[in-house]
Amino acid sequence: MLDDRAPGQSIRPDQVLWVDFETRGTVPIAAGADQYARNAHAIIMAWAIGDGPVYIEAVPDFDQGPLRWYSLNWNFQKFFAEVERGNAVICAHNASFDRAVWAHSTSGFPPTEPKMWIDSRVQAAASGLPAQLEWAAKFTGTDILKDKAGKKLIRLFSFSGSDATPQSHPEEWKQFIAYARQDVAAMRALFHRTRQLSPAEWKEYWAAEQINERGVGIDLDLVEAAAHMAVEDGRRSAKELAILTSNAVTTVNQVKRMDQWLTTLLPSDGREILVKTEKETDEDGEVTQEEERSLERKRLERLIAYLEDVKTPLVPPLAAALRVLHIRYYGGSKTPAKFARMLMQHTGGIIRGQYVFNGASQTGRFSSKGVQIHNLMRDAAPYEMDAIDALTGGATYDEFAVLGDTTPVSRKLSLLIRPALVPQEGHVFVWGDWANIEARVLPWLADDREADERLDIFRAVDADPKIPDIYTRTAAGISRIDIRQVDKKIRQRGKVVELACGFGGGKNALLSMAASYHMHLDDDEAQGAVDTWREANPWAQTFWYALMDAADNAVRHPEQVFDAGRVAYVFLPGYLGGSLLCRLPSGRFLTYRRCKWERVDRVDEKTGALIESKRELMFSRDMGRMKIWPGLLCENIVQATAADILRGTLLRLEESLYADWMPVRLHTHDEVLIECHLSNAGRASKRLCAEMQRGFDWSEGLPIAADTVTGRWYSKNENSWGL
Repeated sequence: MLDDRAPGQSIRPDQVLWVDFETRGTVPIAAGADQYARNAHAIIMAWAIGDGPVYIEAVPDFDQGPLRWYSLNWNFQKFFAEVERGNAVICAHNASFDRAVWAHSTSGFPPTEPKMWIDSRVQAAASGLPAQLEWAAKFTGTDILKDKAGKKLIRLFSFSGSDATPQSHPEEWKQFIAYARQDVAAMRALFHRTRQLSPAEWKEYWAAEQINERGVGIDLDLVEAAAHMAVEDGRRSAKELAILTSNAVTTVNQVKRMDQWLTTLLPSDGREILVKTEKETDEDGEVTQEEERSLERKRLERLIAYLEDVKTPLVPPLAAALRVLHIRYYGGSKTPAKFARMLMQHTGGIIRGQYVFNGASQTGRFSSKGVQIHNLMRDAAPYEMDAIDALTGGATYDEFAVLGDTTPVSRKLSLLIRPALVPQEGHVFVWGDWANIEARVLPWLADDREADERLDIFRAVDADPKIPDIYTRTAAGISRIDIRQVDKKIRQRGKVVELACGFGGGKNALLSMAASYHMHLDDDEAQGAVDTWREANPWAQTFWYALMDAADNAVRHPEQVFDAGRVAYVFLPGYLGGSLLCRLPSGRFLTYRRCKWERVDRVDEKTGALIESKRELMFSRDMGRMKIWPGLLCENIVQATAADILRGTLLRLEESLYADWMPVRLHTHDEVLIECHLSNAGRASKRLCAEMQRGFDWSEGLPIAADTVTGRWYSKNENSWGL
């Protein structure tokens, strides 16, 4: 495996068939690549072999249908035969789209598999470049830049509703063909100027794309009913807000008006939660910076947790404030709209293409798109089955609103997105999640004697689950109580502290994390918990700063390697404006592009006045600049290593002999879900758990544990598993 991760050229230029399609579709691209391609025609294909010239295949007349295989250049067809034999690959930028077009928007094109394709976007993302080809090419110094007029040409020839044709707009059609030619040249240059991914990474990409193409089923009856209920909820919520606030707020998006209304009702400690920027004055008492408040998601979570933590019943004004906050938090999110997106994207009850490989460019973690499966509510409604029955049975809005509890309908709907994902008839889902994966990876990466003592706790719990786990021990420590007094609620505090403090987070990080778990801490409690955790884990602080020292030394001494725990840093001055690379235990590299020390000014957002100026180690990620600090380096390597475990496990499952009868349907950062026939559930559960706990040749010494669940649909509610 490590040899597979060795840096260097993994694919020769003469092994690549560069391809870029332009299409004419009848549904919006927001419907997803699969649905879009099934309702589109390929009208142009630009292509090149290796470093050879760029050629164009174009339909002469839209009425004659899409591009046809038999009309393509013979050299193209001949080279594709090498792709079929495994001697070459096709490369596109955002290849999942071009692969869908190849399969569904053309005529007579032979079928392809994910392993026949590579993606220049995926490779560029590994070096922190933007996803858009135009900007990625620019930041690599490519002199073949995308024509800005191309967007107008796409609207002219590709968008639904346009009646432009090659015959009606011949000059614009010539320009469109030239634009397509540019794309291939820019993509090829981008690929050559970025570090090639290793064979192991391309194998993981292919496995991920197989899962993307397979997709997952949805309960169409539930999804349709929920989508209609979400539309009605938008109307009803606006009316309820108007009543609660005496018309001060009439929609969930009136954030400033909502902030002003809340400020008149909340006590001082509640108002403090909304403060984004403190009021500052100079020595003469003159205001140098006005106070600024915010209703961003994290502050909403903290304020809701604060009001829900009040021990006595809330007085009517504060009860109204809590209700307004709930409506804003759940109704203001895009979560209920996921049902409408499912309806837009499904084909035959299956939604596909929900994951982006290397979507989080700084760590290589997956991101999600479409329905955003990574961002599902972690809670489950205790009345989940009743809610599903009510929706599919035609319950009215008023009947559904009072079902189970008095939380907003938007929250009830949000809790039903997960169970809307279902297996085919006669089958079940089996899903496993890694236990405390990041909490285990962190001390393992530190490779320190004291850190290994912490790993011994995990090893002991894995051997005997009755032993108090790390969250229970942390909860006892920060609460200063006997470990036998820790109940489920107190243990939750330990979990929140572990998650918030492991990456160098301070009081504010803990407050935000606690709120996301519906837990309120005051400032003193939070600071005390942080201090207690750091005192109990001195190895963590030592490791944070060892990472920073290694990164700093690498920047100051180019091309020399500096170790920190199980990772190493090296600075390559000639790569993408000077890049800091971090080698993970798996052999994969993280890239901090255009990394250098520079002076950073912090200014008042309103007045532009200078507040402070500091020298920081900065790097470029996507379109912006970010500061490197110990906590960021620690978070990146922990999340990246956990991602390597997920990526490697998905690859193993896809390549295994049992992939046909227990295919992977979904995954998140710490969870894998497969589908199997009901009769195979027990066997699949054992197999999945074994694969998730197996580890890799590079993970020796890391205790990995996983638990599995079997259910008739995807749910976090034990009463809904049905088995």
